[in-house]
Amino acid sequence: MNPQATLRLVLLATLAIKLVLAFILPMSGDEAYFIVWAKHPDFGFYDHPPMAGWVLNLLLYFGSSEVVLRLPAILLSTIIGIGIYRLLKPHDETKAALAATLFLVSPLNILNVLITTDTPLILFAFLSAASFYKAQQKTSLGWYALSGAFFGMAFLSKYFAVLLGLGYLAYFIISDKDRQKTLGFILVFLAALPFALVNLYWNYTHCWDNVLFNFYTRNEGEQLSPGKIAIFLGTQLYLMTPPLVYYLYKHRAGLGQKFRRDDFKLFACAFLLPMAVFALLSLKKVVGLHWVLAFYPFFYVLLHHVLSREELAKSLNFMAWFSAAHLAAIIVIAFLPMETWKNTKLYDGIVFMFKNDEIVEKVKPYEQQQFLLAADGYTPAAIISYHYGRNFFVFGEGSLHARQDDMITDFRQFAGRNILILKKSAPDMAQYSPYFTKTEVRQFVLRGVPFYMVLGYGFNYEQYREKVLRQVKNKYYRVPAFLPHAPCYFCEKYFPGECDDSKAP
Repeated sequence: MNPQATLRLVLLATLAIKLVLAFILPMSGDEAYFIVWAKHPDFGFYDHPPMAGWVLNLLLYFGSSEVVLRLPAILLSTIIGIGIYRLLKPHDETKAALAATLFLVSPLNILNVLITTDTPLILFAFLSAASFYKAQQKTSLGWYALSGAFFGMAFLSKYFAVLLGLGYLAYFIISDKDRQKTLGFILVFLAALPFALVNLYWNYTHCWDNVLFNFYTRNEGEQLSPGKIAIFLGTQLYLMTPPLVYYLYKHRAGLGQKFRRDDFKLFACAFLLPMAVFALLSLKKVVGLHWVLAFYPFFYVLLHHVLSREELAKSLNFMAWFSAAHLAAIIVIAFLPMETWKNTKLYDGIVFMFKNDEIVEKVKPYEQQQFLLAADGYTPAAIISYHYGRNFFVFGEGSLHARQDDMITDFRQFAGRNILILKKSAPDMAQYSPYFTKTEVRQFVLRGVPFYMVLGYGFNYEQYREKVLRQVKNKYYRVPAFLPHAPCYFCEKYFPGECDDSKAP
């Protein structure tokens, strides 16, 4: 079978595989949390810019099943695979088909069926770079403007899009320039500017939430560690795979020559500069596997320019077996009895994810008794909200992650009400009794895992405000003095007249 026919077959096969995976995998905590975003659309959210929430909000009009809500992730690799082929086809159609097929069968694409903030980032980053490439080929300001618009949409997906902008800057600095290219480069950033201003304004009016979270709160306490660097390097070896690393090393002498070509230089900057930044970050922070995914399509474009047809074909053969091993492992795990994991720390979470509908049935009678529904953390609250079909709020301080509930929930309205708090671990009632006139606990067991419902009667809002919400304000809503901002919603909601002390020193 020729490479072009193979590509068409692989496009259909990988699409079918991803549809099946999307159907059998339960909704993850992160996905459920982003669905909470979608049900409360805004121009920004606590953790990240808004694009994932906007996409899911549109999809909710067509249904709420896992497959429907995961369609962007399912179709993502198909779109990018076709894009890689069409970009590279004028150079060498056979190698273009091989490079695109190699991308499609890689584990990072076949297994990527979860809808996250990375999903729109990966798509828009690729479309931006592809449009930038087209602008160079056609010397067209319109393509530059389109590249900028996609760049702006990538920025509204996740802040890692800034690294793509740095890649563009590096490319512009080291490439030959003329008036058209200079105007086009400026136009890219001008077209992206309105998207950045949307995010800037939302943060100004929302305590700089996602800026502070991404650049300050989540990075507190990070220390230098050789182990983190090793994790980063190991992750890249896994994503690139040893055969491709070997072939790149084999062709190392010719890379300098290829770097003189503008098309190679563009995608090299779009891939290598973000990788260099992530390598620096890995000195202090664990760089998650998903962090780098937005830039890996450019790696496959580079392979087309570096590897021979035979090397691409051999790499494709390895990649197919490599991905098949991943899929076989998933199939084996899927058919194992749930109790296989009974003696692991993961078991209660597995039961919670796969048996959530049964948990919903245990909770429903209490809603009929006028109990408000809550959970003790953001992940269980988001997951059961998805399965229940209505929002569970978070009772207690929670963690530094996923604090969107602070915007959605207003504890002032709960004064005097009864509240049910769902827990996966045995509750310390001393953590709940101060906030109610009476508390009791109910237990039920699913697949050998005990779950608990704390029943609180007569919620004492004033006590909760002083003991919990004040601590939350001091921890997460201390805006640095150098950042101008509108009144902070959290402070204004619970502590009017005290907002000046919310600024960090």
